[in-house]
Amino acid sequence: MYTRWSVILLVFVLFLHACKDRNNTTGHEAATTAPPPSINDLEQKLQTDSPASDSVREFLIERYMEAGNTGKALFHIQHLLQKQPENPAYLFMMADALEKKGDTTQSIHYFEQAIESAGVFSEAELRLAFLYAETSNQKTLVICDNLLKQEEALKMRSDILLIKGLYFGRIGNTEQAVRVYDQIIREDYSYMDAYLEKGLIYYDQKKYQEALNVFKLSTTIKNSFAEGYFWMAKTEEKLLQKEAAINNYKRALALDPSISEAREGLKRLGVL
Repeated sequence: MYTRWSVILLVFVLFLHACKDRNNTTGHEAATTAPPPSINDLEQKLQTDSPASDSVREFLIERYMEAGNTGKALFHIQHLLQKQPENPAYLFMMADALEKKGDTTQSIHYFEQAIESAGVFSEAELRLAFLYAETSNQKTLVICDNLLKQEEALKMRSDILLIKGLYFGRIGNTEQAVRVYDQIIREDYSYMDAYLEKGLIYYDQKKYQEALNVFKLSTTIKNSFAEGYFWMAKTEEKLLQKEAAINNYKRALALDPSISEAREGLKRLGVL
Protein backbone atom coordinates (compact mmCIF):
# COMPACT_ATOMS: atom_id res chain seq x y z
CA MET A 1 0.00 0.00 0.00
CA TYR A 2 1.43 3.34 -1.01
CA THR A 3 1.79 5.52 2.06
CA ARG A 4 0.37 9.03 2.26
CA TRP A 5 3.10 10.08 4.69
CA SER A 6 6.54 10.41 3.17
CA VAL A 7 8.37 12.91 5.34
CA ILE A 8 9.51 13.74 8.87
CA LEU A 9 11.12 10.44 9.99
CA LEU A 10 14.45 12.16 10.55
CA VAL A 11 17.70 10.18 10.36
CA PHE A 12 19.61 10.28 13.64
CA VAL A 13 22.90 8.47 12.86
CA LEU A 14 24.95 7.62 15.93
CA PHE A 15 28.49 6.38 15.40
CA LEU A 16 29.94 8.18 18.46
CA HIS A 17 33.56 8.02 17.31
CA ALA A 18 33.27 4.47 15.94
CA CYS A 19 35.48 5.41 13.03
CA LYS A 20 38.35 6.77 15.09
CA ASP A 21 40.09 3.44 15.53
CA ARG A 22 40.03 2.26 11.92
CA ASN A 23 43.68 1.46 11.44
CA ASN A 24 44.76 5.11 11.97
CA THR A 25 44.19 5.85 8.29
CA THR A 26 44.42 9.33 6.81
CA GLY A 27 41.43 11.05 5.23
CA HIS A 28 42.62 10.08 1.73
CA GLU A 29 43.24 6.48 2.72
CA ALA A 30 39.87 6.22 4.46
CA ALA A 31 38.14 7.38 1.28
CA THR A 32 39.66 4.46 -0.67
CA THR A 33 39.17 1.66 1.88
CA ALA A 34 36.86 -1.34 1.46
CA PRO A 35 33.10 -1.08 2.10
CA PRO A 36 31.85 -1.03 5.71
CA PRO A 37 32.08 -4.35 7.58
CA SER A 38 29.16 -6.76 7.36
CA ILE A 39 26.79 -7.50 10.20
CA ASN A 40 28.59 -10.81 10.80
CA ASP A 41 31.94 -9.03 10.96
CA LEU A 42 30.56 -6.56 13.49
CA GLU A 43 29.01 -9.32 15.60
CA GLN A 44 32.38 -11.09 15.71
CA LYS A 45 34.22 -7.87 16.51
CA LEU A 46 31.78 -7.22 19.34
CA GLN A 47 32.91 -10.46 20.99
CA THR A 48 36.62 -9.67 20.79
CA ASP A 49 36.96 -5.88 20.95
CA SER A 50 35.96 -5.03 24.52
CA PRO A 51 37.42 -1.49 24.70
CA ALA A 52 35.44 -0.38 21.66
CA SER A 53 32.39 -2.57 22.28
CA ASP A 54 29.92 0.30 22.68
CA SER A 55 31.05 1.94 19.45
CA VAL A 56 30.88 -1.38 17.62
CA ARG A 57 27.42 -2.02 19.04
CA GLU A 58 26.21 1.41 17.90
CA PHE A 59 27.46 0.72 14.39
CA LEU A 60 25.86 -2.74 14.49
CA ILE A 61 22.51 -1.28 15.55
CA GLU A 62 22.65 1.12 12.60
CA ARG A 63 23.31 -1.78 10.23
CA TYR A 64 20.46 -3.85 11.66
CA MET A 65 18.10 -0.89 11.29
CA GLU A 66 19.19 -0.42 7.68
CA ALA A 67 18.49 -4.12 7.10
CA GLY A 68 15.03 -3.81 8.67
CA ASN A 69 15.88 -6.17 11.54
CA THR A 70 14.44 -4.12 14.40
CA GLY A 71 14.38 -7.13 16.71
CA LYS A 72 18.17 -7.48 16.67
CA ALA A 73 18.58 -3.71 16.87
CA LEU A 74 16.39 -3.56 19.98
CA PHE A 75 18.39 -6.36 21.59
CA HIS A 76 21.62 -4.39 21.25
CA ILE A 77 20.03 -1.07 22.24
CA GLN A 78 18.89 -2.73 25.47
CA HIS A 79 22.53 -3.60 26.20
CA LEU A 80 23.55 0.02 25.76
CA LEU A 81 20.72 1.28 27.96
CA GLN A 82 21.60 -1.19 30.72
CA LYS A 83 24.97 0.55 30.96
CA GLN A 84 23.71 4.11 30.41
CA PRO A 85 19.96 4.22 31.13
CA GLU A 86 19.74 8.03 30.90
CA ASN A 87 21.77 8.49 27.73
CA PRO A 88 19.46 10.57 25.49
CA ALA A 89 21.04 9.24 22.30
CA TYR A 90 20.37 5.64 23.32
CA LEU A 91 16.85 6.50 24.45
CA PHE A 92 16.27 8.09 21.04
CA MET A 93 17.59 4.96 19.31
CA MET A 94 15.17 2.83 21.34
CA ALA A 95 12.24 5.12 20.46
CA ASP A 96 13.20 5.09 16.78
CA ALA A 97 13.41 1.29 16.66
CA LEU A 98 10.12 0.86 18.51
CA GLU A 99 8.40 3.29 16.13
CA LYS A 100 9.62 1.30 13.14
CA LYS A 101 8.42 -1.88 14.86
CA GLY A 102 4.96 -0.30 15.15
CA ASP A 103 4.90 0.03 18.94
CA THR A 104 3.66 3.62 19.10
CA THR A 105 2.94 3.65 22.84
CA GLN A 106 6.43 2.56 23.88
CA SER A 107 8.03 4.73 21.21
CA ILE A 108 6.28 7.78 22.67
CA HIS A 109 7.51 6.78 26.13
CA TYR A 110 11.16 6.61 25.04
CA PHE A 111 11.00 9.85 23.05
CA GLU A 112 9.63 11.51 26.17
CA GLN A 113 12.47 10.01 28.22
CA ALA A 114 15.09 11.17 25.69
CA ILE A 115 13.76 14.73 25.82
CA GLU A 116 13.60 14.74 29.60
CA SER A 117 17.18 13.47 29.81
CA ALA A 118 18.59 15.85 27.21
CA GLY A 119 16.69 18.97 28.19
CA VAL A 120 16.67 20.32 24.62
CA PHE A 121 16.40 17.73 21.84
CA SER A 122 14.67 19.21 18.80
CA GLU A 123 14.82 16.06 16.65
CA ALA A 124 13.23 13.93 19.38
CA GLU A 125 10.60 16.60 20.04
CA LEU A 126 9.67 16.67 16.35
CA ARG A 127 9.38 12.89 16.19
CA LEU A 128 7.29 12.88 19.37
CA ALA A 129 5.02 15.61 18.00
CA PHE A 130 4.43 13.48 14.90
CA LEU A 131 3.41 10.47 17.01
CA TYR A 132 1.18 12.69 19.14
CA ALA A 133 -0.45 13.99 15.94
CA GLU A 134 -1.00 10.46 14.68
CA THR A 135 -2.78 9.63 17.94
CA SER A 136 -4.83 12.89 18.00
CA ASN A 137 -3.06 14.04 21.15
CA GLN A 138 -3.43 17.76 21.89
CA LYS A 139 0.15 17.77 23.19
CA THR A 140 1.09 18.01 19.50
CA LEU A 141 0.33 21.72 19.51
CA VAL A 142 2.25 22.37 22.73
CA ILE A 143 5.41 20.75 21.34
CA CYS A 144 5.09 22.36 17.91
CA ASP A 145 4.50 25.84 19.32
CA ASN A 146 7.49 25.44 21.65
CA LEU A 147 9.68 24.25 18.79
CA LEU A 148 8.69 27.21 16.66
CA LYS A 149 10.17 29.47 19.35
CA GLN A 150 13.54 27.69 19.34
CA GLU A 151 16.23 29.18 17.15
CA GLU A 152 17.83 25.79 16.47
CA ALA A 153 14.49 24.48 15.15
CA LEU A 154 14.07 27.20 12.50
CA LYS A 155 15.46 24.89 9.83
CA MET A 156 12.59 22.50 10.61
CA ARG A 157 9.85 25.15 10.51
CA SER A 158 7.98 23.64 7.56
CA ASP A 159 8.17 20.16 9.13
CA ILE A 160 6.81 21.52 12.42
CA LEU A 161 3.92 23.31 10.71
CA LEU A 162 3.15 20.19 8.68
CA ILE A 163 2.75 18.19 11.88
CA LYS A 164 0.31 20.82 13.17
CA GLY A 165 -1.65 20.40 9.94
CA LEU A 166 -1.66 16.62 10.34
CA TYR A 167 -2.96 16.97 13.88
CA PHE A 168 -5.82 19.24 12.80
CA GLY A 169 -6.67 16.80 10.04
CA ARG A 170 -6.68 13.90 12.51
CA ILE A 171 -9.17 15.61 14.81
CA GLY A 172 -11.42 16.55 11.89
CA ASN A 173 -10.63 20.28 11.77
CA THR A 174 -9.86 20.19 8.07
CA GLU A 175 -10.39 23.92 7.54
CA GLN A 176 -7.61 24.70 10.02
CA ALA A 177 -5.44 22.00 8.49
CA VAL A 178 -5.80 23.59 5.04
CA ARG A 179 -4.95 26.99 6.50
CA VAL A 180 -1.73 25.55 7.94
CA TYR A 181 -0.80 23.91 4.63
CA ASP A 182 -1.45 27.18 2.81
CA GLN A 183 0.82 28.95 5.28
CA ILE A 184 3.60 26.46 4.56
CA ILE A 185 3.18 26.93 0.81
CA ARG A 186 3.34 30.72 1.18
CA GLU A 187 6.52 30.48 3.23
CA ASP A 188 8.15 27.56 1.39
CA TYR A 189 6.51 26.99 -1.99
CA SER A 190 8.78 24.01 -2.80
CA TYR A 191 7.71 22.01 0.26
CA MET A 192 5.89 19.24 -1.58
CA ASP A 193 4.24 17.50 1.34
CA ALA A 194 2.11 20.56 2.09
CA TYR A 195 0.57 20.28 -1.40
CA LEU A 196 0.17 16.53 -0.96
CA GLU A 197 -1.60 16.71 2.40
CA LYS A 198 -3.81 19.60 1.30
CA GLY A 199 -4.84 17.70 -1.82
CA LEU A 200 -5.54 14.59 0.21
CA ILE A 201 -7.98 16.48 2.41
CA TYR A 202 -9.99 17.45 -0.68
CA TYR A 203 -9.65 13.89 -2.05
CA ASP A 204 -11.01 12.37 1.17
CA GLN A 205 -13.88 14.88 1.05
CA LYS A 206 -14.61 13.73 -2.51
CA LYS A 207 -13.87 17.24 -3.80
CA TYR A 208 -11.96 15.71 -6.67
CA GLN A 209 -11.58 18.76 -8.89
CA GLU A 210 -10.14 20.80 -6.01
CA ALA A 211 -7.80 17.92 -5.16
CA LEU A 212 -6.69 17.61 -8.77
CA ASN A 213 -5.89 21.33 -8.94
CA VAL A 214 -3.61 21.02 -5.89
CA PHE A 215 -1.83 17.90 -7.17
CA LYS A 216 -1.33 19.52 -10.58
CA LEU A 217 0.20 22.56 -8.92
CA SER A 218 2.64 20.35 -7.02
CA THR A 219 3.93 18.79 -10.25
CA THR A 220 4.16 22.24 -11.85
CA ILE A 221 6.40 23.36 -8.99
CA LYS A 222 8.41 20.12 -9.12
CA ASN A 223 8.04 18.14 -12.32
CA SER A 224 9.83 15.13 -10.80
CA PHE A 225 7.35 14.77 -7.92
CA ALA A 226 6.24 11.16 -8.34
CA GLU A 227 3.64 11.29 -5.57
CA GLY A 228 2.00 14.28 -7.20
CA TYR A 229 1.56 12.40 -10.49
CA PHE A 230 0.30 9.33 -8.63
CA TRP A 231 -2.40 11.28 -6.81
CA MET A 232 -3.27 13.18 -9.97
CA ALA A 233 -3.92 9.80 -11.58
CA LYS A 234 -5.97 8.55 -8.63
CA THR A 235 -8.08 11.70 -8.75
CA GLU A 236 -8.46 11.59 -12.54
CA GLU A 237 -9.68 8.03 -12.19
CA LYS A 238 -12.40 9.26 -9.83
CA LEU A 239 -13.30 11.95 -12.41
CA LEU A 240 -13.48 9.25 -15.14
CA GLN A 241 -10.57 10.87 -17.01
CA LYS A 242 -9.12 7.52 -18.06
CA GLU A 243 -6.42 8.60 -20.52
CA ALA A 244 -5.09 11.30 -18.22
CA ALA A 245 -5.03 8.83 -15.33
CA ILE A 246 -3.11 6.28 -17.41
CA ASN A 247 -0.53 8.87 -18.43
CA ASN A 248 0.03 10.03 -14.88
CA TYR A 249 0.26 6.52 -13.44
CA LYS A 250 2.96 5.92 -16.04
CA ARG A 251 4.76 9.14 -15.09
CA ALA A 252 4.65 8.21 -11.41
CA LEU A 253 6.11 4.76 -12.11
CA ALA A 254 8.81 6.16 -14.37
CA LEU A 255 9.91 8.49 -11.58
CA ASP A 256 9.49 5.96 -8.76
CA PRO A 257 9.10 2.28 -9.72
CA SER A 258 8.39 1.39 -6.07
CA ILE A 259 4.87 2.89 -6.26
CA SER A 260 3.08 -0.42 -6.54
CA GLU A 261 -0.38 1.20 -6.45
CA ALA A 262 0.40 3.01 -9.68
CA ARG A 263 1.02 -0.36 -11.30
CA GLU A 264 -2.25 -1.61 -9.82
CA GLY A 265 -3.99 1.46 -11.23
CA LEU A 266 -2.71 0.66 -14.72
CA LYS A 267 -3.95 -2.92 -14.37
CA ARG A 268 -7.33 -1.62 -13.24
CA LEU A 269 -7.49 0.58 -16.34
CA GLY A 270 -6.60 -2.33 -18.61
CA VAL A 271 -3.05 -1.25 -19.51
CA LEU A 272 -1.04 -3.99 -17.77
